[in-house]
Amino acid sequence: MKNLIRISIILITFLLVSSCSKESIKIALSKGSGGQSYQNYSDWLLSYGEEIEIIDIYTSDDPIKALLECDALVLTGGPDVHPGRFDKPYESDRCSIDENRDTLEFELLRKAVTTKMPILGICRGQQLINVAFDGSLIIDIPKDITNPIIHQIEDKDATHRLFLNDDTYLKNITNIDSAVVNSNHHQAIDKLSREFKPTGYTRDGIIEAYEWRDDSFKSWLLAVQWHPERLERDHPLSEPIAKEFMKAAQEFKKKLKTNN
Repeated sequence: MKNLIRISIILITFLLVSSCSKESIKIALSKGSGGQSYQNYSDWLLSYGEEIEIIDIYTSDDPIKALLECDALVLTGGPDVHPGRFDKPYESDRCSIDENRDTLEFELLRKAVTTKMPILGICRGQQLINVAFDGSLIIDIPKDITNPIIHQIEDKDATHRLFLNDDTYLKNITNIDSAVVNSNHHQAIDKLSREFKPTGYTRDGIIEAYEWRDDSFKSWLLAVQWHPERLERDHPLSEPIAKEFMKAAQEFKKKLKTNN
């Protein structure tokens, strides 16, 4: 009986030590504070695991150093990317701009791509990635697109149906042809960078998701215009994205440990 108790104590101690020794997965948010809309990103990702640590790069004293200590990057939503970055500086009066944030996030993206860190771009983040790779944006959907569907309404999210292209990573992980998603943006992809291929679009032809055209020797990357962090947890265009992103972060961390 004493031996059985001793073995039980050893086993419990081992399990406790093992659980405490597990390293957390560190997820960098390009901006993760400043209101509930930013808090939603943390809440969403934290709901998929206890060993997740959220790092708000925007509040860091040394943003690049903080990023390089993380295992994945989320480029979050927010104001418009400065149109001067895609050869339309004369359109700045139709935009809401944060140039300091632009500077920070373009550098974060560059570092993440260089280190092959997993990257998830959401809303503004989706647009910024395209611009960084020489794509361009529609300045204002209601004024610049003929007969657009409603992509933005005041004080709450709009909704519309999204259609997925065949033979894409996004369709493979979601296993759907279409779904209704939320929408809150007045800008969108105009010219898609040659580095990417479209994976999702709306009835008015606007590209709402894309991925690498050729992902050989590149980081995991997915860019979406809607807000998966504000959809129902089991939504087919929310849960699979979060799970695949977390899986990519774990694999990235494992590779770093193997190489060091």
